Amino acid sequence: MTESIILKGTLGLNNIIDPLRHSYNPETGVGFLAEGQNIDIDDSGMLFRRAGQVQLSAVSSHSLFCDTGDCFVVQDRTSDAALYKVGTDYSLSGIRSGLMKGSKVSYWQEGVKTYYSSAYQNGVIEAGISSAWPTNTHVGVDTTRHFATAPLGIHIGVFRGRMWIVVDNVIWVSEPYAYGKFDMARCFFQFGSRVLMNKPVQGGVWISTEEYTGFIRNAEKFTDMSFERKTEIPAHEYSANIELIDLSNTSLKIPGLSAIWSSNDGLTIGTEDGQLIVATKDNLLYPSGSSGSMVNNNFNIINSIY
Repeated sequence: MTESIILKGTLGLNNIIDPLRHSYNPETGVGFLAEGQNIDIDDSGMLFRRAGQVQLSAVSSHSLFCDTGDCFVVQDRTSDAALYKVGTDYSLSGIRSGLMKGSKVSYWQEGVKTYYSSAYQNGVIEAGISSAWPTNTHVGVDTTRHFATAPLGIHIGVFRGRMWIVVDNVIWVSEPYAYGKFDMARCFFQFGSRVLMNKPVQGGVWISTEEYTGFIRNAEKFTDMSFERKTEIPAHEYSANIELIDLSNTSLKIPGLSAIWSSNDGLTIGTEDGQLIVATKDNLLYPSGSSGSMVNNNFNIINSIY
């Protein structure tokens, strides 16, 4: 039987237009893709069967993290949860037990150290060992300011040498290069609803609450930083890609490193200078949801929404 190639290249996935009306060039075999499964698309648009394997586990796992360093995951157990290091062969090495079952963990990678925090416990991992979150006492001239240790929260990140920790509708910001020293009276941002995303980029921090998404732009003084609302559509919680993405060599030609996440509007890009772009606006009708997850492999993005 003679092999017939129906589609050998794609301009992208498009589920807004009726598949019968999709553009297609029979001479080149290139057109839009209405639906795809178990495929990879390279930079030139070529289609390939996706290689790999699926590993099944009956254990409830969540809070998977890897950003240029070790990989970690949390597993819920009968009465608690445990934090594990994931090996290159997918084996698990115990890091810490006794965590609150069902509580998601947020991470921040800095050199060989990985900071982690949930609403109940926090700590820092180095060389496969978990230690207490640092406590920085005040050193310097006398001051009337009062400092506290790091609050327990989620969606942690570092910008301009300060640790930003989300607790409900407030983002607490540490003193510079002192992640265990917080001025709770001065260094914070408060919003009208719970904060779902706290994603630093070069020029500021992308923030989403349950009501809207915006950008806190960098300023010379911390007290001059303010929130700029960009859209009334909130991000899907936990959907922000761990790593920032270089989109300068794509059709978007966006300089620098951008954050990407999903919302009910679609796949969203937050540039390092504060521009918000919905990359799938014209081609994809995204499912609605409140939470999500994202994995980026080169230019292939896997986004789950629930």
